[in-house]
Amino acid sequence: MEHNHLGALILTTLGIFIVPFLSPFLKIPVAVGELLYGVFLGFIFSFLGWSKDLEHILGFLSFLGFSLLMFLAGLEIDWNRIETLRRKEKAVIFAVVLTNFIIALLVCHFLHLPLTEVMILGALGIGLMLSVLRELNLDARFSQTILIAGSLGEVATLSLLTFYDLYLSFGLGNSFIFHTLLIGLFALAFMLLLKLIKFLVWLYPQKFAYLVEGENKAAIDIRASFALMLAFMGISTLVHIEPILGAFIAGTLVGFIFRDKHSLESKLTSLGYGFLIPFFFIQVGMQFDITSLGNWTFLKLAMVLLVSLFLVKVFSSLWFLLLGFSFREILLAGALFSFPFTVLIAVGKILFEKGIWQASDFTVVVILTLLSSLVYPLLAKFLAQKSPSKE
Repeated sequence: MEHNHLGALILTTLGIFIVPFLSPFLKIPVAVGELLYGVFLGFIFSFLGWSKDLEHILGFLSFLGFSLLMFLAGLEIDWNRIETLRRKEKAVIFAVVLTNFIIALLVCHFLHLPLTEVMILGALGIGLMLSVLRELNLDARFSQTILIAGSLGEVATLSLLTFYDLYLSFGLGNSFIFHTLLIGLFALAFMLLLKLIKFLVWLYPQKFAYLVEGENKAAIDIRASFALMLAFMGISTLVHIEPILGAFIAGTLVGFIFRDKHSLESKLTSLGYGFLIPFFFIQVGMQFDITSLGNWTFLKLAMVLLVSLFLVKVFSSLWFLLLGFSFREILLAGALFSFPFTVLIAVGKILFEKGIWQASDFTVVVILTLLSSLVYPLLAKFLAQKSPSKE
């Protein structure tokens, strides 16, 4: 390995170690810190002429981290909570998610924005929201409702992106229908395979116990998760959709079949956020054009999207009034929905790599992601302090 390769890799991994210690002092989420560190590294490496040297090394680690991030995004959806909801709660949450995208579409039409911006303004996710909710002493029913709505919104956002990906490849003809059905067929076969594994574990618990309990040096559960993730990513490539979306589908299906997943999720989260996923966030930051901060056009568009994002979430959250939540809680819900960090980056990254967006479009999304992840968690904490808390 050449000295510049080694030096760049050392600086990158050093940042992965240091950022979690610096983020609390700066009062920013760790993922935002990693993104900002990537912006800093991009400037340094560009100055030193190291940018091209890192494409193969960081590109692979970033791709693997992105894949695991999307797998975890699907895995963290709590299907047990969703199934325990009353019919009225399910109807309201469905209405919130659907209205969210309808209002996003209307805003894009009113502001003369491209239709692809609907997935930005309508994006929902729970990755960063989870860490913020842990810091707030909120009513348990309110928190669970927000998490479930965010989970289903995340599924809806990435499903919409999947269908859009198919549309880009095949249009709206027979090929689109065929490949959509093919994805459903693979998903069904995948679910049947997982159910068979779950049945065998139930039928022969002692033989399979060593895979999930105690000290397991072979880490079979981790190996199986990666194998399933990569297998579905390969299948996704065959049906002409982004492998990253295949990783999300795999994680969703694993979480749907194996409900007692806390041990597996904990292990994968430690591996992902402790090592692989930071490479992805740092690389995204490195792709950010820092000179765009001096471009008023980019900043103006990012600010318009920032305000629009919040308004879309607040108006779609008005349905929660039917569940007895107050107007202040509606504003709090809007703030909590307005920083879908992982989903915004995922949508922006995929559309950029597909060639749908130019570098300038992706730059605006990165600015929006950074601003929303700094502003709206603070707004949520302010509104939470004004709201009555319950254990």
